[in-house]
Amino acid sequence: MELKDRIRLILDERHIKQKDLAGAIKVSESYISNMIKGKRRNISEALALLIEQSYGYSARWVRTGEGEPYVSRSDAPSLSPAKQRLIAEIEKMTEPELDAVKVFIDSLDGYKRAFGLIT
Repeated sequence: MELKDRIRLILDERHIKQKDLAGAIKVSESYISNMIKGKRRNISEALALLIEQSYGYSARWVRTGEGEPYVSRSDAPSLSPAKQRLIAEIEKMTEPELDAVKVFIDSLDGYKRAFGLIT
């Protein structure tokens, strides 16, 4: 699979436009267009890392096509980019940090119940 195919796959799986990807990695729309047309056959490590951070695709896979496309299994295309970023951050947390997140989530449930948002 060539770079143009990998970029097209990212656009299709994430349901984003070229301009969205361009904005996320701080390049012009024509830069993305040239990748998709096959005029650019390589992508820098820095841009591949921005794609990884923004959309959950492995920088190595973006650059070379080698390895797994996703940084982790939690980066499935069915998840929104915001959820993917949160999951990626949670995967890096220590057990005490995870405990703190659980306490926070539990407090949100109490808030929702208090205001009748859930039963």
